[in-house]
Amino acid sequence: MLSMLIMPAYFSSTAVAQPDGLQVQPAITSEMAAQSVMLSVTRAGQRLVAVGERGFIIVSDDNGTSWSQVDSPVSVTLVKVRFIDDVEGWAVGHAGVVLHTRDGGLSWSKQLDGVQAAEIELQETRLATEGSEDVEKAQERLAQAQQLVDDGPDKPLLDLLFLDAKNGLVVGAYGLAFVTHDGGFSWQSIRSRIDNPNGLHLYSIERVGRDLFIAGEQGTLLRSSDEGKTFEPLASPYEGTTFGLQATNSSSILAFGLRGKAFESKDRGDTWQPLDTLQPVTLTSGLRLADGSVLLTDESGRVLRFANGDTKAAVLQIAQPSYFTGMAQAANGNLIISSARGMLSSAVAVDSPEHDQ
Repeated sequence: MLSMLIMPAYFSSTAVAQPDGLQVQPAITSEMAAQSVMLSVTRAGQRLVAVGERGFIIVSDDNGTSWSQVDSPVSVTLVKVRFIDDVEGWAVGHAGVVLHTRDGGLSWSKQLDGVQAAEIELQETRLATEGSEDVEKAQERLAQAQQLVDDGPDKPLLDLLFLDAKNGLVVGAYGLAFVTHDGGFSWQSIRSRIDNPNGLHLYSIERVGRDLFIAGEQGTLLRSSDEGKTFEPLASPYEGTTFGLQATNSSSILAFGLRGKAFESKDRGDTWQPLDTLQPVTLTSGLRLADGSVLLTDESGRVLRFANGDTKAAVLQIAQPSYFTGMAQAANGNLIISSARGMLSSAVAVDSPEHDQ
């Protein structure tokens, strides 16, 4: 089902049941790549880079007017792409894959997959539980880690955040969370640092100042003030699932997700204020614009704008509403949107939104 494939969770019981080895097959070349389901788009200097289903990676050097496909080492759905500068970036997706580029998205290499991730989790769990006094808890942790290995590479990574060229974190389904301190050449599990005993899905990770935030399923919300060495649970403003986090220019953070629920915190996640998104439609992505305002998309094809401390959304007029999944602002200011129908480019009239919709 298409709606299940591109829901904010970005995976389903059918989408993650990948045969062993599928993640190592390169993506096919397709003239329709830019019109396929695309799930994330970002800027790499003047270039735009987008990722999506079947391992497709496409780039644009003309502000989204045209797109060209580049080689991808995997054929599984890619969920998120981010860059730390004009040339170096990473992408994550199904089957636990992490891809890396050093040339602005023109070529990619695989740094991690689900088989490797499961083995890392198992080995680290064995070391952590060795000699544990709580035998029952140790056995439970080992059983969970062994299950990851037995399941094969079927669990997607859903978001990533690199603090610099060496230090980065990835999070995903069933509580998967890994950190690298060498640019992705090696990875360590950080599940033991996260208060998530039921293995709830982790959908988003974001940085605001010195703090890192992770949000996910059933109100999961965590904060780290030491670059991911430790995480503390926060009281969530909403018991439902949060699909995204978005930092603002004013050092606050927005959390958004199911049924159009969105909240803003101006005190590092200690308290949250609700935002009016006008309709109870699930929110799918966020973007901070160059002018400091924040945009949110939803699954009905709306783009909502919050500016100048507004707590009520303004609706931007988009010519081709679709199931929107991600946004970037091109070098010329245009809004670039990834969607279920591929890539859209819009010279959005951000000065003429409508509130009463």
